[in-house]
Amino acid sequence: MNSRQLSHSFSITEVRGYVLAGGQSRRMGTDKALIPVNGQTAVERQCRLLEPLCPQGVFVAGARFAPATNFPWHVIQDPIPDSGPITGILSALRHAQRGIALIVAVDLWSLTPDTIAAVVQAMTSQSGPDQGGVEENEFDLSYTHSAADPSSMGVQPLCAAWRVETSLPIISEQFDLGERSVMRAWSDLHRHPVSVPESHIANINTPSDMENFRQVKG
Repeated sequence: MNSRQLSHSFSITEVRGYVLAGGQSRRMGTDKALIPVNGQTAVERQCRLLEPLCPQGVFVAGARFAPATNFPWHVIQDPIPDSGPITGILSALRHAQRGIALIVAVDLWSLTPDTIAAVVQAMTSQSGPDQGGVEENEFDLSYTHSAADPSSMGVQPLCAAWRVETSLPIISEQFDLGERSVMRAWSDLHRHPVSVPESHIANINTPSDMENFRQVKG
């Protein structure tokens, strides 16, 4: 079953997509959102990746660049700039207000349609145990986890589907208390890991990461 077929079988159609693009890109030395990836910018690549699974639209959270007049995706601003990805997640959840917010980082250049579909499918099928092994009727979020590393080091929190109504109050409270770690802020949520190839969820943070990516992808 491909990602387009999966999207037609979802029981929840109120899915909105968000690309996190508010980082300072210090290690890269240039805005990662605007780096060319296979003939398009990274932010365009991620937005188009999300579109088939997001019937309620795709948005860019916290962009540091000035969008061109013909940029087709609406940009929403982070509540406190330069406070890490949790600010982009909070911006996305507040903008969505309800339903499912599918949130991915702009620098996950190896994400595939099947990986994205699996994350959303986990939220809509709602079967199996949560992170603590307890059967739940509803997960608060599903997220990607490296199939090669079952430890916390294999978690990729910046590719996840969030149930807005249950996640927003917790994340907002943690943010107001000064928490800036996504994985600490979500610790009280019912979470469902989705095992994916490690290579699909690697961040591209530095020029050497970018060079390795291009050598592998050709």
